[in-house]
Amino acid sequence: MKKNGTKNLTYTQRLQLEAYLKTGLHKKDIAEKLGVCLATVYNEIKRGAYEHLIGSTWLYEKRYSPNIAEDKYRLNMTSKGIPLKIGSDFDFVHYVEKRVLQDKLSPCAVLGEIKRKKLFNTDISKTTMYRYIAIGIFMNISLSDLPMGTRKKRYRKTIAKRPPKGISIEKRPDEIKRRKAFGHWEMDCVCGSTCSSLLVLTERLTRNEIIMPMPNQKTATVIRCLNILERRYGKMFRRVFKSITVDNGSEFADSKGIERSSYGGNRTSVYYCHPYCSSERGTNERLNREIRRRIPKGSDLSKFTVEDIQAVENWVNAYPREILEYATSAEMFTQELAALR
Repeated sequence: MKKNGTKNLTYTQRLQLEAYLKTGLHKKDIAEKLGVCLATVYNEIKRGAYEHLIGSTWLYEKRYSPNIAEDKYRLNMTSKGIPLKIGSDFDFVHYVEKRVLQDKLSPCAVLGEIKRKKLFNTDISKTTMYRYIAIGIFMNISLSDLPMGTRKKRYRKTIAKRPPKGISIEKRPDEIKRRKAFGHWEMDCVCGSTCSSLLVLTERLTRNEIIMPMPNQKTATVIRCLNILERRYGKMFRRVFKSITVDNGSEFADSKGIERSSYGGNRTSVYYCHPYCSSERGTNERLNREIRRRIPKGSDLSKFTVEDIQAVENWVNAYPREILEYATSAEMFTQELAALR
């Protein structure tokens, strides 16, 4: 093929370049196939280079991305008249940077919040947002600033080897499984470096979180925390906490104590996940990860005040969530409580 002498490839040529590199074709042959000089191929590879994580080895290898190369090309061309999708909306950029860096939101959550509240006229997709971060359009944000960085979580299905300690999750009504009704919770403990821990309850429909500090992880302490909640909600407790799903930890072994009201009679129903199947409390596990962003694993929880824990709870519940169409859990929970009155 005759070389066209251009210094820049088209997007189609960039896709071809990526395919040729994956097959291990020599760069000289790639240049010949694309009809460009060898220097253009080397420059293009450098432009689209990024580090790719190899499985779970924590080793990286350099790869070529046609999307990164295309975005860098367009960025370089802005001085020649090709505009970025965010244009010159500096208020938009500053708002995104503040919410990501100071308020610890993901770019996706910030975009959803902006669209839901109609804060700016600028409208870009999630894909464009993450590309702009990758190539440095946002001067103060890099991929390392994002909640999960560039990692992808790998899931492995767990097989239960023994029956649960109480009423099995298999007997949980369909309305709970399908999240069709308000008032069904998941409960877990977040442990610290000492005996202290956090009792965490997550409402399945609204994803609202309740976080209560505990001096230890004993059954009696868990029941004491639930008694405090029952006094807080009074007669509404039975309607707000219709059921609680827990794992098979020793702290949740006393199902009767959890279900029994401090005023007499039953206050809720308890269902137990299959042993070693924490994914059956998926919402709870997911939001525990949010707590760990503010209270890292290995922290001494006894050093956190009640006000500190409350601030974490408020932050989790004020997070715009894509699954709620970027409403917050606090907003949804308040609406559901109002409907009960």
